[in-house]
Amino acid sequence: MNSLQLTLDTRCRTFHDFKINIILYENFSNVLTNFDWRDQDEVTPIKNKVNVVKTKVGQLADKMTAAFEYIIKNHGITTEERYTYQEMQGTCDTGKQKNKAATIINYETFPATDEEAMLQAVTNQPVSVAIDGSGLAFQFFQGGVFNGDCGNSLTHAVTIVGYGTSEEGLNYWLVKNLWGEAWGEKGYFRIERGVNKCCIAMKAS
Repeated sequence: MNSLQLTLDTRCRTFHDFKINIILYENFSNVLTNFDWRDQDEVTPIKNKVNVVKTKVGQLADKMTAAFEYIIKNHGITTEERYTYQEMQGTCDTGKQKNKAATIINYETFPATDEEAMLQAVTNQPVSVAIDGSGLAFQFFQGGVFNGDCGNSLTHAVTIVGYGTSEEGLNYWLVKNLWGEAWGEKGYFRIERGVNKCCIAMKAS
């Protein structure tokens, strides 16, 4: 057992419903020290979709992968410009969906706690993850590398868009949140990497 495994948060719940166990980038070795997909102009603007209602773990996991399944079955999705995000519930506008800008052929979910596989994948594309976002320390996060207390239930879906090492020597994930630019570091947060903080490595896809 390596040192990474020894420091994992063992309170986090495990999952056994992985879609694919062979990781797409498992043979990729060109991992950088610091990387940020925002520098590649590959990250959409921060949205404000505050929802602190606690979600059951299974429901959240289903919602994350259901988005990928929808895009596959819909044969793609249109652009943000053509179908603007609205902060309200409603029905799909089929007319706006017709012009497809991107498609998904398939997707993978990672084996639980495999942050090395996540690191390889994030170097190649942003990665969707579920975390425990119910704690007050997280909800009132203002900046720095988050290493505060977390629970052990997956209550919040976010996107890893990079990684790096802080000036203090802490390895971190750079994560895009959905709570507006006034939260955290202009809508983003850095969270300790390599210790499954807030269960971030339990359900990644």
